[in-house]
Amino acid sequence: MIFRLLLVLGLLLYSLIGIVQAKSSEDEANLTVTHYQSQARYQYGLKILELALSKLEIPFKIQSVDYPDLNEARGERMVEKGELDLEFMSTNADRESKLLAVKIPIYRGILGLRLMLVSKDKQEEMQNISSIEDLRHYVGGHGTHWGDLPVYEANSLKVVTSAQYETLFTLLKHNRFDYFHRGINEVWDEVLRHSDQLVVADKVMLFYPHPVYFFVSRKRPELAEAIEKGLKLAIEDGSFKRLFLEEAKPFIDRAELESRKLIILKNPVIPPGTPPLETSWWLPEKFQLQLKDFPLIQ
Repeated sequence: MIFRLLLVLGLLLYSLIGIVQAKSSEDEANLTVTHYQSQARYQYGLKILELALSKLEIPFKIQSVDYPDLNEARGERMVEKGELDLEFMSTNADRESKLLAVKIPIYRGILGLRLMLVSKDKQEEMQNISSIEDLRHYVGGHGTHWGDLPVYEANSLKVVTSAQYETLFTLLKHNRFDYFHRGINEVWDEVLRHSDQLVVADKVMLFYPHPVYFFVSRKRPELAEAIEKGLKLAIEDGSFKRLFLEEAKPFIDRAELESRKLIILKNPVIPPGTPPLETSWWLPEKFQLQLKDFPLIQ
């Protein structure tokens, strides 16, 4: 009787050890990725990350952290220290020196396409702008700490800045500047909120090279390699393009790009060796030809 009891207990213990070992192996197989970009405006980037990791056919988990006062600057420092695994941001030499850049642009360059919010009484005047020389006669609005401010300075464009996002709309309404450049994915909600006085200028748009990459902590080189592999697989099987167009096509269609003039700006913060942007998924062919001979870096 005692022998049988010991045998049963032994079998139970063996089973429990097997379960623990299996669970441990499963946990080790999981690829866990931590980040700080949980706000709504980052959801597309997180969808691309999830798509890339899903191509690897291994269990993975994407976790966001929610610390008080966790802004982009603090979040990036945490990635640099290895306290978090990655972020997705526009590229520059400083960021590439501190983090591992996965050099596949997740927005396909579309964040560099800018439409102009203007006051209703200046709509006709602003839509007749056809060159960067014309644009230099006007003043733009810009966030004080936004990363693309050097683009406007490098192109000799006059700007008025404010550290407060909402203040820029107030300043535009009071004619403190002439236009407020906005991303094609941002401008429609904004003009809806300010439709009493503001409109999107017709017939003109701005573009500057603006690659956004996944930047991975240097303590996780294997993660950078995994994301790059997954992104390439998603491009090959067409799922990257499908997700991009699912997110971007409504904005692209509404902007009626074919009817606009394209003004190209140089971007001085792009590091040497940055791969050319592939814009064929969304930019009309006539503008691709215009960009063809325009250097990515000037």
